[in-house]
Amino acid sequence: MGKLFRFIAAEARKALPPTLFFMAVFHIAMLIRHLDEASYGITPGRSVSATIAALVFGKMYLLLGERRFMNLFAGRPLIFGTLWKTGLYSLLGSGLLLCEEIIPLIHQHAALAPAWQQYLSETVWPQFWANHLFILLSVFTYTAASELIEAVGKARVRTLFFGINRLAR
Repeated sequence: MGKLFRFIAAEARKALPPTLFFMAVFHIAMLIRHLDEASYGITPGRSVSATIAALVFGKMYLLLGERRFMNLFAGRPLIFGTLWKTGLYSLLGSGLLLCEEIIPLIHQHAALAPAWQQYLSETVWPQFWANHLFILLSVFTYTAASELIEAVGKARVRTLFFGINRLAR
C-alpha cells in the first residue's frame, strides 16, 4: 500500500504544473470562444469541460513527454525540440478544443455529420483562429520553460528566478 501511495503521489506531483497551467489556458480559451455571448460564456458546464480538457491535456503532456519520438532533437539546441514538441502538443490542444465544441453537438444531433455541419456553419472563424493561436503560444511558452528547466536544472532555475538556494539551508 505504501508503494502505491508513493507512486500516486509522485504522479500527482508531476501532473500538477502542466495541469494547473493548462487549466488557466483552457479557461481563457473558453472565454475567447464565447465573448460574443451576453453571459460571456461562463457557465458551469463550459467551465467543467475546460477543466476536464486541462486535466486530459496535462496528463497527455506528461505521457507523451516520456515517448522516444518526442525527443528527436536531443543533443541539439533547445529550440528544435521546443518547436517540435510545441507543434505536437498544439495539435493535441486544438483537438481537445474541437472535441469540447463538437461533443455536445454530437449529443444533440445523435450523429457526427450533422454535428460537424452545424459546427462549421456556426463557427466564428476569427475567434477560432485567435483561440488556436492562443493555445499555440501558451504551449510554446510552457514547453520552452520546461525544456529550459530540464537543461539548466530545477535548483539552478529556482536560484536564478527567485534568489532561493535550497542547498544553502
